[in-house]
Amino acid sequence: MADTREADPERRAPAKKGLHGWKAAGAVFGCGTLAAFGVFGVIVGVLSLFINSLSSGISTEGDPGDLPGEGIGAPRSSLEEGQMNVCEDNLDELTTITAMRQDSGENYVDTADPSQIDLDGALRVVKDECLWQITPEGNSAPWDFYFSYEAVIDAEAGENRNDIASGRFEELKSELPGTVEDIESVVESPFGGDSYSVYGAGESGQSLYVALLRTRSAVYSIHFEGRGEQAAVQVSEGIFLNEARKISNFLKKGFEYWIPGDGE
Repeated sequence: MADTREADPERRAPAKKGLHGWKAAGAVFGCGTLAAFGVFGVIVGVLSLFINSLSSGISTEGDPGDLPGEGIGAPRSSLEEGQMNVCEDNLDELTTITAMRQDSGENYVDTADPSQIDLDGALRVVKDECLWQITPEGNSAPWDFYFSYEAVIDAEAGENRNDIASGRFEELKSELPGTVEDIESVVESPFGGDSYSVYGAGESGQSLYVALLRTRSAVYSIHFEGRGEQAAVQVSEGIFLNEARKISNFLKKGFEYWIPGDGE
C-alpha cells in the first residue's frame, strides 16, 4: 500500500442597533402608546430580517453522506456496498490540491469474500489504489501521487476493527523504509496518532516521500515522487509534507464519517 475564530464584527453590528432601538422605544412609550408600538413593530421587522438572513446562510440541502470531508458530523450507522469509494468520490473533490487522476479505477474492491481478505478477524474490507498527477502549491513541476487504502468495515464477533487496522499499520510501517532507495529522513507520527513517513530518493534519483497513516479502522498511504523530466528536480521534505498534510486532514474527517460507528 502505497495530513481553525474571532467574533465577526458584522454580526455584532445588528445587536448594537437593536439595543439602541429598544432605548428609543422606551423613551417614546412615555409620549404615546401608539408611537411606542410603532417603534416596536420596526424593531421586530429588523430583527426578523436579521434572523432570516442568518438562517439563509445555513444550507440544509444535500445528504451528509455526499460530503467528502468537512462538516460531516458523527460516524454513519451503516455502509452499503460500494458506497465508500475514496479514489472515485473524495480525492477528486479535494480543492486544496491540484491533481488529475491517471488510472482507470480498476483496483477498487468492496468485499466480504474471505478469499479476497488477508486481514485476520476482518469480515468486510474496502480497499483501493489509484494514481494521480499532482501540481504542488507554488511549483509548476508535477509529481506522481500514488494513493492506497484499506478500511475494515466489519469484523468477526469479539474482534475490534481498530485493533485489526492498527496491526496492519504496524505491518506496513515495517516495510515502508524498503520503498525508498536512499533514505534521508524518517519521522514518527508526523501527522499525529498512528502516522509515519520516509523521505529520500528513489532508484532513479527522484525525490520521494511516503507517509502511512491510520484513522479509526482505515490505513492509507500517500506516496509522492518526481515524474518524467522533472524527476531530477530536488523537492524538499517540507514541500512534500505540506501537500500531504492537506490530504491527510481531509481524509481524516472522511474516514471518521464513512466508517460505521458500531463494532469498534
